[in-house]
Amino acid sequence: MPGNENKTRIVGVHRVTKKLADGTTRKYHYVFRGSGTCFWNSNQGFDESDPRYVTAYDVALRGLKVKPKVVENSTASVLERYRESREFRKLKPRTQKDYNQFLNAFEVEFGEDPISLFEEAESLGEIRKWRSGKWGHSNKRYDYAGTVVTTFLNWCVNKDAAIKFHYHKGQEKLYKSDRSDMIWLPVEIRMLLAQATPEERRIVIAFSEGGLAPQDVGLLRRQHVQRTPEGRRLFFRRQKTNNPVSIPVTDALGELIDAMPDGQDLLVTSLTGLRLTSERASQVVRDLKDRHNAKVEAGDLPERIRDELRPYDLRGTAATALLRAGCSLNEIAVCMGWGLRHAANVIERYAAQVPEVTDEVHRKLKKAKKQAAKAERKARKMAAKRGGA
Repeated sequence: MPGNENKTRIVGVHRVTKKLADGTTRKYHYVFRGSGTCFWNSNQGFDESDPRYVTAYDVALRGLKVKPKVVENSTASVLERYRESREFRKLKPRTQKDYNQFLNAFEVEFGEDPISLFEEAESLGEIRKWRSGKWGHSNKRYDYAGTVVTTFLNWCVNKDAAIKFHYHKGQEKLYKSDRSDMIWLPVEIRMLLAQATPEERRIVIAFSEGGLAPQDVGLLRRQHVQRTPEGRRLFFRRQKTNNPVSIPVTDALGELIDAMPDGQDLLVTSLTGLRLTSERASQVVRDLKDRHNAKVEAGDLPERIRDELRPYDLRGTAATALLRAGCSLNEIAVCMGWGLRHAANVIERYAAQVPEVTDEVHRKLKKAKKQAAKAERKARKMAAKRGGA
């Protein structure tokens, strides 16, 4: 039954313990007996409960010329069919990668069990126990693991017919997030820029001016800069959704583009000039925020950047900037790479959070009152003229 931490993908891991010359012992794990491929040893700094263990096994297994035999109707065999299915292959590459993190771990735990296990009510508790053991520290990851398992088991029922039904349905979500009030204020963005090196500044500008998602920042190239009748734009497709995005090149973005070194193709690179990953792009923003707040704590600066702000919140900030500029819903959707419905929902939540919007409304009200008063005075003069005549 599930729960055995030594279970692995498809076949058992072959474990060997050797005594070294200095008298200490070291454990070595091979993909399977006779493969000759060691994918982990006890000197690597992580154990079998770490996701890196599963990843190392998966990489080693896929690199073998001779594959272990898959037991028919085992969970591992059905998982293999799912990964080759049209339904899985039509997922975006990023989604496939995310799914495989959980599917690989699921296979480690349940791969040797018959797929019919999940027709039993007791399997629900086993899956919950597995999710808690792996991702109990993160409600978001715990929920995502449940979603992937449900998707797989639904496919088993509806597409593969491997099982007739399963019990892992309608699972309550633990992670709830409404960050509609999380908007970087203009002063907070200026605080980031004040701490930034020239290389870090490019990343902050790409986030704040373009409203780019972390996974898109490092993918922009010279070819994505296009001429328009009155200027330039960044035109590309979002990595996550494949939706087209058309961002006007503002003065700040223009300076970023024009300052690119000759021969550099990527608009924004890592601090060492390499391709910028989404994780590193977000980390640069977090580091700048921490750097600023450390100076506040030391008494060198007066005002903190709010701790709860995240790099991804800069997308909402960019959307509200478009709203303040008087852009239509369709224009905002195109610039952000959103569908119209999603854009409407996001803007509805974000619009009330920016103090500048209130000031703009106040200015408009004052202007309207002045115009009304002027029209009233004009009407009175006209009435007085008619009365005098």
